[in-house]
Amino acid sequence: MNFGSLAIKAVVVILLLFLLSLANAVTFPNLAAVANNAGTGLTSILLFLAAILVLSIIGSLLGRGIRSLKKPFEVLILAFIGSFFLGGALALFEVLNVPNAIHVNLNWLGTNWYSPLLALLFIGAPLMLVFMIGD
Repeated sequence: MNFGSLAIKAVVVILLLFLLSLANAVTFPNLAAVANNAGTGLTSILLFLAAILVLSIIGSLLGRGIRSLKKPFEVLILAFIGSFFLGGALALFEVLNVPNAIHVNLNWLGTNWYSPLLALLFIGAPLMLVFMIGD
């Protein structure tokens, strides 16, 4: 696994998650501790970057597996499933209460029974596009 391309993709993921936070789909952790205490702020940022790195590794492995397929229909179906799993990984960070991880707003699209599933899909789709692009 090429760490340089993974780091670049992690930066792009942070930018996409910031754009999704403007649409109120996700919420960034409160990093106000950076201004209060240097040690706590540094730990907060490192934990945030570790969570993004784990998400990038998951996405990179999914993207590499999907790109290895030859049939376009299988690639399309697995890309949608991978998008759902990337959104689910973000939601899993919240369920496991990972400190300083990004929180997913599952009621972003409404309160119907299918809204959380569509929210996971619509949050994971741009993230999956980052990892589907070849190295």
